[in-house]
Amino acid sequence: MNKIIAFILLFFTSTISFSQTNTSKSTATSKPFILGVIDEIQSKELGEKRILNIYLPDGYKPEDATKYPVIYLLDGSADEDFIHIAGLVQFNSFEWVNQVPKSIVVGIAT
Repeated sequence: MNKIIAFILLFFTSTISFSQTNTSKSTATSKPFILGVIDEIQSKELGEKRILNIYLPDGYKPEDATKYPVIYLLDGSADEDFIHIAGLVQFNSFEWVNQVPKSIVVGIAT
């Protein structure tokens, strides 16, 4: 019985001593999550401003003459499908996956 109690006591003390500590240093080292560019245009037809979320592929430079396919998302706000589709395009365009060409994703927020 003493061995069981000693084992339980040892288990709990080792768990406490080797567990992670909660440090709040994350604010000093945290960085913003940037997936692309957020732009806003005025819609004459709808009479309101529309938000565009734009994912640009790795290595994109506006001054280059490289042409990229564009994927338009009608439900493309940040809290809808934009993050998922941009992530899939990014992953599948990695050189070691190479399932999708490097593409621009434009999400139109509704």
